[in-house]
Amino acid sequence: MREGNLFAYATSERHDMGRQHSSPDRRTSPHRGRAPDGRRAGGKIRGRALVAGFAAAVIFVPMAVMTMSSPSVAAAPSDENPTGVLKYGFDINDEFSNFDPATETNDCGYTVMSLIYQSMTAPGQYAISGGVAKSWTVSPNAETITFNLRPGIEFSNGQPVTDADVSASLLNTKTSPLRSSLFAIQNITTPNPETVVVQLSRPTAGDFLWALTYIDGSVYPASTIPTAATNPIGAGPFELKSYQPGSSIDVVKNPHYWDSAAYPLNAIDFVQVGIGPQAVSALTSGAVDMISLDPEQYAEVEHDPNIGTSITQSYDYITINTRNNTAPFNNVGVRSALEYAVNRAQINKVLFAGVGRPAYQPFPPNSPGYNKTVGNKYVYDPTKAKAMLAAAGYKHGVSFKLEVPSGDTTLQRLATVLQSEMAAAGFNLSIQLIPPSDLLTDVYLHGQGNALLSANLTNGPDISNTFESEYEPTGFPAKYLGTEDLAITPDIEAANASDAASLQGPLMQKVGAIVMAQGLETPIEFEPSIIAYNKSVVGGNVVAPIGQCRSNLAGIYVKK
Repeated sequence: MREGNLFAYATSERHDMGRQHSSPDRRTSPHRGRAPDGRRAGGKIRGRALVAGFAAAVIFVPMAVMTMSSPSVAAAPSDENPTGVLKYGFDINDEFSNFDPATETNDCGYTVMSLIYQSMTAPGQYAISGGVAKSWTVSPNAETITFNLRPGIEFSNGQPVTDADVSASLLNTKTSPLRSSLFAIQNITTPNPETVVVQLSRPTAGDFLWALTYIDGSVYPASTIPTAATNPIGAGPFELKSYQPGSSIDVVKNPHYWDSAAYPLNAIDFVQVGIGPQAVSALTSGAVDMISLDPEQYAEVEHDPNIGTSITQSYDYITINTRNNTAPFNNVGVRSALEYAVNRAQINKVLFAGVGRPAYQPFPPNSPGYNKTVGNKYVYDPTKAKAMLAAAGYKHGVSFKLEVPSGDTTLQRLATVLQSEMAAAGFNLSIQLIPPSDLLTDVYLHGQGNALLSANLTNGPDISNTFESEYEPTGFPAKYLGTEDLAITPDIEAANASDAASLQGPLMQKVGAIVMAQGLETPIEFEPSIIAYNKSVVGGNVVAPIGQCRSNLAGIYVKK
């Protein structure tokens, strides 16, 4: 069996194995801006959980994930520069906090961290493969996972990766409030140097394995935990060379990486470049060789013969998260009216150059979670929105403050468009810019603002993960934004039992319909992942990652 097919489903009978709840960790999704949980931490936020005991629960048949074979070593391209250094434009100021998986507060730092750390498992477009763990088995009740470590794997300092390091890493990262999927860890045992057994407190194996593809699963030497924030040591394809806060992050090839041939690059210099127009200017001037491109800037490079682009449609979406435990959004009528106050089609056309997709519900049409009955029901209808506000007791309209991450030109421009659209629908929106570094404390912990505009960073195929942190009792945003919803928690937990579309799809269709009907959030735009690069410098097959705040540099090289 190829890696990624985590479980086999023997039946769809109901089994009362007990409820569980989990939360964020989008793998925490933070929101882009970016903040905590949303799992993908926060801003995006991710949650996690698994189930059993609900209708549609499943039986897990234990099976090993087979060894992931390394790609065959091919001759280097004739134009490859073996000592080449890729200059990557990255907003270090607004998208990075530190290197420690247990204390980082901005999941967009994963763009860099994923190159330094090797996670226990590895993400793909459709499935999970091996990382530090070469294979694993799952118990029938989905509460015990036995990992078989990859033989001979080493950290960048030449130190072997041990069972003790894996255990220490997971338990240390678990202390982060953003890594909710790790909260399910009950205990970890190491019966021998090549094996790590994780006992979960609830049947959340599927969600847990997906979480381990992210920051949650980063593995590092136990001895380096005290200094991980500034001096990270990992088993990823690169190692840290130097770090100048707010200026640069330089990494060089890890000579001990287990699959070195997959990464031809000799080194990568992450250079401070603001997102939006600044990033495009840096690329076209030659200051950097590659950037993550905002959709609204796509038209600027689309016809430039010197610039190449790669677009990957993702499940990431820009959304408005309302504070549902205080007025005015503690009124379901007000929240429901907000769904009709956004002109999604126009926003996609004007702000996203048509390369994104309007988000009329939390899942795009190609997702198993897409609800055909809901379809494009929530179109812009100012008259209807005003009538709904009046019915909710707000015949003179509603005023609210929208928190918007500063430095993110896309979100700032979107906020001004929303301000105009919503005015016609009876909503008086005032915009409050907030530094991304203050989102966690000011918006979440201190309750600033009535709503937050952010990007919900999903975990790709793990479609139920996003809702975990937003609506389950243990979710970080659920707790501080008052969005906990016990009515849909069972379905979220059941869906988090695995990564199988056959299980998650129907449940998420049901949950998505409820989310929209009750206005629990206001999805706006599915944001594609776009990479732009200098074609005269960058060689290889450039493929945009599966979502925002990630990097995909395998197979890329710098030309001579």
